[in-house]
Amino acid sequence: MTLKQIEYFQTVCRCGNISNAAKELFVSRSVVSRALSELEDEFDTQIFIRTQTGVELTESGKLLYRLFDEFIKCYSATKEWIKKEEENSSAGFLRVGVTPTNASQIFYRYLKPFAEKHPGIQLYIDEFSAYDAWNLISGGETDVFFTPARVQSTGMFDSIALYQTGIVLGMTADDPLSKKDSLGVYDMMDLPLACLKAPMPLEGMLESCFGALGKKPKIVLRTTDRRLLMEMTLNGTVYSILPGDMVESWPGIVGIPIQFFFSSTHRMVWSKALPRKASLDAFIEHMRNFEME
Repeated sequence: MTLKQIEYFQTVCRCGNISNAAKELFVSRSVVSRALSELEDEFDTQIFIRTQTGVELTESGKLLYRLFDEFIKCYSATKEWIKKEEENSSAGFLRVGVTPTNASQIFYRYLKPFAEKHPGIQLYIDEFSAYDAWNLISGGETDVFFTPARVQSTGMFDSIALYQTGIVLGMTADDPLSKKDSLGVYDMMDLPLACLKAPMPLEGMLESCFGALGKKPKIVLRTTDRRLLMEMTLNGTVYSILPGDMVESWPGIVGIPIQFFFSSTHRMVWSKALPRKASLDAFIEHMRNFEME
């Protein structure tokens, strides 16, 4: 397998047609066809199905597509890392990705103690969607990412499981619902609900559970402003649907578990395929102290 074969394969996937791919690559159709045949021989499987309009990936071809996609990302990121190693003084900084729902927890639990222990390592912290983690890590744009999303089973990533959090309904401590151990759809049926405006599967689950009863959730506020959510929950204007660890930090507000949401495990994730700089090694060693048993 060569980089040229991977390039031809990816171009055919993008074009959906060998002839069009050959034109884009400025080679003959036979050269592209031979490269694909060599890949099929190496993996002992058919990777494309020929159709009247072009080609389509087989199931084996789809597996190779994902493999090559991750490989090229890591290959490019490694080249860039090597190129900038000296100018960046790579041992002296660490790029950390967090999500809108875990940012404050991650900072105070893990990042602040690390920064105090390693003042020579500069932390660069950016907030992204939990689902961006894999592309950002494999592309070398972040060194580690804290996410509640499940680790992809490609073998390209390593992780440390840190803590679990459930989804709760935030309300004032004197609200009648605060006396319950947990809440179901009927408890929330007519409540004015609020949620964090972030890419999460939360609303889809709400829609499904309410829809089973022929109802729709009454979401009156979606915002990225966590302080606004807290203040409106505290004055009784809304009931906030949020991860429990966020609500725990809000004075005067309690969080009651919602029955139809599963708990999520927050993990620190990094790439096994990219070079490990000294700052990342130090951070992994630091985070091993917090690993869930």
